[in-house]
Amino acid sequence: MRYLSLAALKVAFADLFGERHAALLLSGAGKTYEPILLAKKQQIDALPGALTGGKPLAEAIAEADDVHDGFGAAIWHMTEAYGRWPKAPAHVRAAIERVRAAFIPELDDLRASYVEEAHAAFQHRKQIEALKADLQLIPIAEGQTLLDWAEGYAAAAEQIGALLSQRADADTDARRDAGRIRTATLAVLGRFRGALGDEVAANPALPRDLDAQVFALFDQLNQMRADALAGKKASAGEPGAPETP
Repeated sequence: MRYLSLAALKVAFADLFGERHAALLLSGAGKTYEPILLAKKQQIDALPGALTGGKPLAEAIAEADDVHDGFGAAIWHMTEAYGRWPKAPAHVRAAIERVRAAFIPELDDLRASYVEEAHAAFQHRKQIEALKADLQLIPIAEGQTLLDWAEGYAAAAEQIGALLSQRADADTDARRDAGRIRTATLAVLGRFRGALGDEVAANPALPRDLDAQVFALFDQLNQMRADALAGKKASAGEPGAPETP
């Protein structure tokens, strides 16, 4: 079970103390280890969501950046289209120029770092309010206006900022504590599994598949992670088995 992440352990423990709780208590080993395992579950549940929420923060930040860049590109291309309109009324052209200058003067601005995009969100919020009339002047599909795109653009940058803050929190002592909790939890699970195996071997009254009944999800999640790591190594052309995360 060495490939189990904290997120996987959180899911597997929820299953163990839910659907599989009865199987856990069938054996003397299960009864002995139940409070120990419950304490580990509670420790993991108490960790910051950034460490146990499942989706890696880097992936969540990248997704928020995709949304941010999508809105930014859409705004830029809309202003580009109006700028090329040869018969654009003067007041519309002036509004478009103000919007472009405020939000995305150049398409290459979308290459900015996450920190720069998050910082720009504060200024963009002020500009949305100041240029509200200009933004509402430009219609887009679904009954919306350029104001809706500007709101989405700023909101995505704000989300990037919030996620960066979560990552900073996760990089403090909480991450070190989480690593220790994970290591200790895997050790407890290993000792419990060994004791359960010995008891099943010595007691024919216990189900022969009791180990599988108790550890099925742990094993499934562990294998999924191992396969994913092996797949990444294969794609990168790296030899050997996946390393322990």
